[in-house]
Amino acid sequence: MTAEAIVKSQARNILKDNFVKAIVAMLIVLLPFYMIDGATTALSCAYINFVSDEKMIKIMVYAIGYPLSLIVGFLLSPLMNGYIRAHYKAAYTNNIDLRDVFYYFSAQHYGSALQLNIRYILRMIVPSILLFAPLIAFEVVSAAIGSDFYGTILYNDVYFILAALSTLATSLYAIRYFTVFTVSADNPQFTPQQVFAYNKYIMKQHTGSVAKLICSFIPWLLLGMLVLPLLYVIPYMTQSLCVSAKWLTKSALENDP
Repeated sequence: MTAEAIVKSQARNILKDNFVKAIVAMLIVLLPFYMIDGATTALSCAYINFVSDEKMIKIMVYAIGYPLSLIVGFLLSPLMNGYIRAHYKAAYTNNIDLRDVFYYFSAQHYGSALQLNIRYILRMIVPSILLFAPLIAFEVVSAAIGSDFYGTILYNDVYFILAALSTLATSLYAIRYFTVFTVSADNPQFTPQQVFAYNKYIMKQHTGSVAKLICSFIPWLLLGMLVLPLLYVIPYMTQSLCVSAKWLTKSALENDP
């Protein structure tokens, strides 16, 4: 049995008695972001009904609405940290505690979680832009060709392929920070600098094994878009990645306690 198969088997065993809680944890994280998106869309539609100036509408939507949504989303981002913490702790205890989802909203941990998240974003933003450059260039060229090209079969096929490749490449690049949020869960007293330093030590020579695990989920994600509901695929993938992070951390501690 391969390492990926062992990790997935352990994840399934954990989810066997925690699947409902895994679904609830995911919905807790997703619901506020869906509410933000829905509120932005509703306010944009309402504003259009009262303002006829198209230029002013664009200013309100793109200069105010979207930036405000990003700010609120960032302020709620510790929910994602808590979601990872809940699954990571379950890798040790075999129990998903929904209270862990809100762990970083305490006065003691909220600021540290935001600091860690902004440092993670800053480390990922430039590589992400570069890896999505082919998709961005395609959009620019498509706009130059003219509106008749948009919506064609060729446009949709090329767009999907470039988006999928850029997303995969960005995900593989992010592997170098694979244990950042689990290290933070294990060591809440660590500063963001210490978290990234310890993550770097843990991930030394292990990026290939994590890449294999992530790539093994590509068929599952495709099935999630076509057959299986993502409500199953996402908790399964999250729990598997957290189980993997557990074993990588244990391996690092055994090498250098």
